Amino acid sequence: MRYIGVSNFTGWQLMKALAISDKYKFERFVTLQALYSLIARDLENELVPLSLDQKLGILPWSPLGGGFLTGKYRRGKPRPEGARRTDPTNQFLQYDEEKGFDIVDELEKTAREHGATITQAALNYLLRKPGVTSVIIGAKTKEQLGDNLKTTDWEMTPEEVARLDELSKPPRAYPYWMLERTVQDR
Repeated sequence: MRYIGVSNFTGWQLMKALAISDKYKFERFVTLQALYSLIARDLENELVPLSLDQKLGILPWSPLGGGFLTGKYRRGKPRPEGARRTDPTNQFLQYDEEKGFDIVDELEKTAREHGATITQAALNYLLRKPGVTSVIIGAKTKEQLGDNLKTTDWEMTPEEVARLDELSKPPRAYPYWMLERTVQDR
């Protein structure tokens, strides 16, 4: 079996690892396993373009943002007891929950259009992103697994992806905003 992947690398670490593989004629990595979801799109700054350029598949972990993108956390509603995000002060995954609630609302609209669930819409979105070859799901029950698998029964439209892209757009970090700005001046 030929599975060679890396996880949680920065862009320069990934390029260095690929260069070492090439130099010493080792097997090249074929996939990047990284945090990627509608509430964690930082990967798009460097690692998605790098993965596409180097022909690496992207295998997102936590595609549902620790359960947040399932719809069980809703604005103004009590948090479910015993869930990962029950205590909002003690979170492994850090993101703007208010923005996340807006994303969940849009996922609900999209899911409704397809007779699907919010979970399926969140996973379906990632499967439409360039370079994403699959997603790592973390189903705890047989019902959750069945729901996750139904994600592949339908496809989100490009317009739906674009709406979610705009709504979930991450803030631009330097040097990206500067590069975008200088292109406008040309």
